[in-house]
Amino acid sequence: MILNRPKLLEDNLKYYKNFPKQKDLEIDFRNIPPILNLDFHSLNGILPITNSRLKFITDSGHPPILTVNPSEIEYEYYKSIGVREFQAVSIVFNFFALEDNEDDSLKGLPYNISLLPMTNKGKIDTWNIELLQQMDVEQLCQEANLVFTEFNPFQSWKQGMGMDYQIFSNLDCNEYTDTVGFSWGMYFLSPIFDKKETKVLENSMSSREINAKYRKYKTNLFFKNFSNTEPRRIFGCDSPIELFLLQGMYLKKLTPIMQTNIFKSGDIIANYFEMQNSGIWLGQEQLITQADFYFPDKKLAIFCDGKEFHDLKKDKKINEALNKFDIKVLRFTGKEITENLENILETIQNEYEN
Repeated sequence: MILNRPKLLEDNLKYYKNFPKQKDLEIDFRNIPPILNLDFHSLNGILPITNSRLKFITDSGHPPILTVNPSEIEYEYYKSIGVREFQAVSIVFNFFALEDNEDDSLKGLPYNISLLPMTNKGKIDTWNIELLQQMDVEQLCQEANLVFTEFNPFQSWKQGMGMDYQIFSNLDCNEYTDTVGFSWGMYFLSPIFDKKETKVLENSMSSREINAKYRKYKTNLFFKNFSNTEPRRIFGCDSPIELFLLQGMYLKKLTPIMQTNIFKSGDIIANYFEMQNSGIWLGQEQLITQADFYFPDKKLAIFCDGKEFHDLKKDKKINEALNKFDIKVLRFTGKEITENLENILETIQNEYEN
């Protein structure tokens, strides 16, 4: 449960606590990095794809053509390396706002994207290879239109329920819609593979060294097996106060970029997905800070300072470093956001317009 919600949101944000019945839902992908969007379209079937898997297919006299539905040869490969169970992983979206489309459907604006393993009674539930071999994997992945109630992406998912979207859309929703998780699809994760052999989308203009760094980054992000049921956040806000501020700025028609990395070199790149698209690699050791929100046209960085993370000396050094690049900084405490959101939004709007 997310506590201390600002009254401004309760009074003004449409569909804040009443998901409309019997409406189709689509995702607004405009604020998601394009290369991450492409990654989503490759996250289906049995993963990861590896060089060894492809070699086993060709050595068996078959062309190295993979489809979402694995071939019998691919199942033979997994049995040969000792795989008996796969983790089923859902790609789950949370929306900070819902908008009406002209065709009477809904559009969800994401503030969070998580990976969530299938669970049973609070424990990770796996799929036996013999069972999966009898199933239409492509249909399973494409029709995984699940809804996860009480899905707070900032903590473990324990209390909610998973159900089909059509069932959910006919129920009376009595929870905040930003803590409802909507599954976009799913994939099955092998517990055994060589990390150095995984194949991911690459930038053809980048060097082998840079592509190797992104391969390692994405392998750990998408293909690391789950040891517990906690959602693995791969994109979005880091805390409830960031969510509140994002929703407030939405009401004021302010559209910042979430989680923007600002480096000592002066490079300003939203995230590692955008960085891959640009064909460079800048490690965390070169980072000045990550702004919770950033307006590139105004060079305005906004930080939400939770009490447990607040360090005045560190904040001062970061502010000074950003000022050298003519980046303006606004900082707000969690208490200010939850209790005086209207005043904070006025401050941001004045700074943005000046």
